[in-house]
Amino acid sequence: MISVVIPVLNEEKLLAECLRSLREQDFQGRYEIIVVDDGSTDRSAEIARQFGTRIVTPPTHGNVFAARDFGAKQAQGDIIAQADGDTIYPRDWLSRIEQHFSNLPEVVGVTGRFVYKEPARWGWAEAALRNVGNFFSTKIIGRPYIISGANFAFRRETFLKAGGYDLKAFGADQTGMATQLSKHGRVVFDKGLVVATSSRRFKKKTLKLIGASTVNITRGMAHFLKSFLAERGPRGMPALKTSAKVVPIMALAAFLAYGYFAPGSTVFGKVYSKVKTSDKIIALTFDDGPNEPYTSEVLNILDSYGIKATFFVTGKNAELYPDTIRRMYVDGHIVGNHSYSHDANHALTSEGIVDMERGEQAIYDVIGARPRLYRPPHGKKSPWELWHVRKQNLIEINWNIATLELAGKPYTWIADQIVKKAKPGGIIDLHDGYGNEHGTAKANKSATVQALPVIISRLLDQGYTFVTVPEMLGQVPYN
Repeated sequence: MISVVIPVLNEEKLLAECLRSLREQDFQGRYEIIVVDDGSTDRSAEIARQFGTRIVTPPTHGNVFAARDFGAKQAQGDIIAQADGDTIYPRDWLSRIEQHFSNLPEVVGVTGRFVYKEPARWGWAEAALRNVGNFFSTKIIGRPYIISGANFAFRRETFLKAGGYDLKAFGADQTGMATQLSKHGRVVFDKGLVVATSSRRFKKKTLKLIGASTVNITRGMAHFLKSFLAERGPRGMPALKTSAKVVPIMALAAFLAYGYFAPGSTVFGKVYSKVKTSDKIIALTFDDGPNEPYTSEVLNILDSYGIKATFFVTGKNAELYPDTIRRMYVDGHIVGNHSYSHDANHALTSEGIVDMERGEQAIYDVIGARPRLYRPPHGKKSPWELWHVRKQNLIEINWNIATLELAGKPYTWIADQIVKKAKPGGIIDLHDGYGNEHGTAKANKSATVQALPVIISRLLDQGYTFVTVPEMLGQVPYN
C-alpha cells in the first residue's frame, strides 16, 4: 500500500487540480491520500473532503517539515510518497514509484524531477543546475543530492528506523531525509519520474529572486561539503579529489547551458539582442506568425501609427498564410526567418540547419526575397548553428525585452512589463502566434493585440522612435 502525504496551508486555488490528478492514477494496488491541514483559513479542507481524502491536523502549525512528519507517522502504507498541493501528478506516478521498490529491495527512497506548469523566469537555469548537480552527486556520493520535496517516496519502515524527519536538518524533507535514508539503503534518482508544479515562487522581483537563489546555492554547497567530509572522513579524500576534477566540468556545463539558453548570450558567436546607444530608438519584433486573425490585427495597429516592425515567421505558417506575408513585405515591414517547424531544440542537431534552410525557402517562395535575419526558436543556439549562420551571410537576432506573454496574463500586465523594461537600443519580443499551432488557447493572441497600442503610445510619450531591426543594426534585411 502507498500513502500519499500532502501538507496544505491555504491551497484552495490549486489543491483540486492536484487531488484530481492523484485520484486518476493508474496504480492497481491500494493507496490512500492524506491531507495534512497545517492551519488553513480558506476552503482547502473543504476541497480535500470533496475528494474523499483523509484529513489530519498536526498539533502545531506553520512548519511544513513538521506537517510532513506528522502525516507520514499517521500513514498506513508501506511506501510514503511526498506530494505538494500545488503540483499535478502524471497517471503513472504511483505505478512508477512502486516498480522501484518492488524490483530492487535495497532501494529505500526514490526521487524524480519537476517541471513548471507555467513559464518561469530562470526556470531553465534552475533545472540545468538540478540535473547537472544530481548527475555529479550520484557519481561522487552515490545518490542524488538535490531532492524534490514534491516528488519523493520512501519505505515507511526505513523512515521510522531513521527517526522520522530531522526538523533541524538542512532541507529536512529533501536533502535531510535523503541523507538519513541513505544510511539504510539506496536512494535513487529516476529522471523519467516527472511532475508539474507551480512556478509561483519565481514571481518575485528579479533582485530578490537572485538573492534568495544565491543564498540557497551557497548553503547547499556548504552543507554538501560538510556532510561529505563528516560521513567519510579520510576515506572520502579520493572522492573529494575526484570532485575537484569534476568542478571544472560542472562549470563548463553551466557555461554551455548559458550559451544555449540565454537569449543575449554571445559565448558561441555573434548574436544581436540589443545595440549600445544613447538614442531613444527601439525595435518591435513578433514571433511565430502569421497566425490569423491576430497578425492582420497587429499589422493594422502598426499601420495606424506609421510604425514598421520585424516579423520572425515560421516557414510552415508562411505556407499557410502567404497573403499575410506578402502584406508585411509590401507594407515595408521586415520578414525574418524563425525556422520551418519551430522545433524547440533544433540547434542541437544537423536537422535544425535543414529546418532553418527550409524556413528560408518557404519565405522566398512567397515574397521572392531571402531573409538575412534569423531568430532561432526560443532563442536557443549552438556553436555549429551560429557557424552556419555566418557561412550563409545571415545574422542571428534575439531580444533583451520580453515578458511572460505566453502565460495567459491580461493585456495591461503585458504592456506594463514591456514598457517598464524598455531601454534605448532595445529589441522587444512579442508573439502574434504560438509556434505552428492554430486555434489553441495559447495561439489566441488577443491580449498581445490589445497590449500593442498601449505599449506604442506609452513609449512614444517617453520619446522613443520605433525602427526595424536592420535599421537599428545598420544591416540589409535580405540576401
